[in-house]
Amino acid sequence: MQKLMLAVVLGGLCLHAADIPAGELLPATVLRSANGEHRNQLTLWKASMAALMAANAADAVSSWGKPELNPALSGSAGRFGKEGALLKLGLAGGVVTVEFLVLRRRRSRSLAKALAWINFGDAAVTGAVAGRNFGIPGR
Repeated sequence: MQKLMLAVVLGGLCLHAADIPAGELLPATVLRSANGEHRNQLTLWKASMAALMAANAADAVSSWGKPELNPALSGSAGRFGKEGALLKLGLAGGVVTVEFLVLRRRRSRSLAKALAWINFGDAAVTGAVAGRNFGIPGR
């Protein structure tokens, strides 16, 4: 039941983050472009943020209660639990925050695109790990 609740809450947060209009994300002066290219880059970046958070949530759900090899994420019994999930999702949230602040200051189309592809790559790797974790039997 805890896994289901965690997945629902995190999924809702990811969907809410993906629905933020680009005008609220960055100042309007950044978004002015004759061909709308910058708006497209910001949309791509926001989609990458949603993918990254969803992959991290799936990884946390797939690891819940199973032996954890990373000592920073394992609890006192050596298993992944709420402490590890909070740390994992807190780090992912920190990445989102830093990228948001950098894009807000730099106002660069190429930077937004580069960060988006880095995030998609990270989401792919984390999603693959989550898929592997679902195949490992729990307790």
